[in-house]
Amino acid sequence: MALLIYISSLNNRIEYVFQHIFENILGISIAFTKNETHFNQFTGPKISYTSHEIGGFLKFKQHPFILEQNIKKQNLAFAEDKSLKIPFKIDGSVFPFDVFAASFYLLSRYEEYTIEERDEHGRFEGKSSLAYQNGFLKQPIIDEWAYAIVEKIKKYYPDFRATERDFLLQPTLDIDRPYYYLTDSFFKQKLKKIKDNLKTDPFDIYDQVANWDQKYGLKTIYFFLMGNQHENDIAPPLDNQLFKDLIKDIAEKHLVGVHPSYYSHLKAEEVKRERNSLIKISQRKITISRQHYLLLSLPKTYRDLIAAGIKEDYTMAFADVAGFRASTCTPFFWYDLEKEEAFDLLLHPTCVMDQTLRKYMNLSPSEALAEITELVENVKNVDGTFISLWHNESIGDFGVWKGWKEVYEEMLGMGQN
Repeated sequence: MALLIYISSLNNRIEYVFQHIFENILGISIAFTKNETHFNQFTGPKISYTSHEIGGFLKFKQHPFILEQNIKKQNLAFAEDKSLKIPFKIDGSVFPFDVFAASFYLLSRYEEYTIEERDEHGRFEGKSSLAYQNGFLKQPIIDEWAYAIVEKIKKYYPDFRATERDFLLQPTLDIDRPYYYLTDSFFKQKLKKIKDNLKTDPFDIYDQVANWDQKYGLKTIYFFLMGNQHENDIAPPLDNQLFKDLIKDIAEKHLVGVHPSYYSHLKAEEVKRERNSLIKISQRKITISRQHYLLLSLPKTYRDLIAAGIKEDYTMAFADVAGFRASTCTPFFWYDLEKEEAFDLLLHPTCVMDQTLRKYMNLSPSEALAEITELVENVKNVDGTFISLWHNESIGDFGVWKGWKEVYEEMLGMGQN
């Protein structure tokens, strides 16, 4: 069902955020008009989004922020909405805040351009985000707003509805170190097996994952680290035959992406080299990626990925806290704030990482399972996509990850409920 939107001025920001809310989330086609007569005579579903009054139709009032063409520190005024503080407070509108300005601010990661504090790896921390500080990081709040907008429109147009979509649980695995000892030298293999009393390699979980995929009707996505030039990069040499055989085998049955190395964050050309190495070994088109250590620096990282031929990225997550970095659980295109332009790099919001739960949030396996359950339920409430990030080592039931294999399988089972 199409929706007509009256607007006095139209720019890239407005087009971008309306596309995500109505087309990406709701599956509703939209059209804009600046012709007030045409708008008044239109008999189908319609809303207005302006800074001034128009007619007697459903009026969403515009905050000046949405019309800006620069990046600056915002003095945010907050509205109370369902016990939450939401930015871009505005009077005389459908909501007590400009839902489109707020959505754009969160989607574009505007705050990451204006807040300078970073962690030891140069990452923007989730605890610095507006969503965390205002208590809605665990909610895909833009998706929730989208469905709330539908309910507002239905009061005027009862037949108006969103396209139905289904909840999807998408597991992904980052393979930083494919094996605990099998890719080591003969001497190191012997040493590790004796030291840890091992009969099999605990990081060799690939058959188990295939069984889980079959059992739960899933298709795990793999991201392979292809660099080893930095101390935080622990991939085997690319000429290691066991490593190459693993990549080929996985690529035959799964979607495979590159895991740009820690070093690549410092040198853009490395992304291209690592992607080409994965293409050569896997004999597959490699168009998806996720940054090692979730190293994401805007806008540089995404510009580098586009230049390297990447079409989709799964880095949109925080390392220190679980939740929705861009406040949505629906894939969306990247908006370059410096260029004020949307690009066709599709971002897949990743909701939770194993290391976030154990290392950064210091949760026990049972506490982590409760955290995951809450996040899954929030995504199910909007029939969205829940993307998890785990590593082969964290589901091997070995070392510091003892007891976490059960957490992972419990999470996989949530996709069936």
